[in-house]
Amino acid sequence: MRYRFLLPLGFLLGCAATDQPAADAPTATAVPPVSRAFDVPALLGMNADQIAQPLTGQSIRPDHDRTPRVGPSGATEALYTYWRDTTALEVSYNPETLRVNSFFIKTKAGHTANYETLLKLANVSRFDKRLNVEPIASVSNPQLFTGVKLTPQAASAESAQ
Repeated sequence: MRYRFLLPLGFLLGCAATDQPAADAPTATAVPPVSRAFDVPALLGMNADQIAQPLTGQSIRPDHDRTPRVGPSGATEALYTYWRDTTALEVSYNPETLRVNSFFIKTKAGHTANYETLLKLANVSRFDKRLNVEPIASVSNPQLFTGVKLTPQAASAESAQ
């Protein structure tokens, strides 16, 4: 037994070899939560000027474009754009009555593969009956979305007047 002093060393090395390193342990990949940037359902029923009150107090940078334009439907519209970090909420409204025509949520990145992320930023479910949800596809790549247009339903729009 000339190598008996190596026996405890061999035992320690044998035990160490059976332990799995921490890198081999399975890890759960957590999806980072998307925090909402705007609460569009809370803005339903308000006119364009009333919407500015709750939004400007929340570190949201307003960008008002009061230049009226004639929309595709022939109606006159103007825009208020509110920025929170890299997310924008464009509020289209009639400059004469201040009635909100639609909301448009977009990001500074310009395109996203999943429009559900944009809905989460607006705190809207695609099953919300108060809004028509219309994802807007990119012209250059229809697999990507540039934003989501949220149009209040007739009952919600009438209560805004």
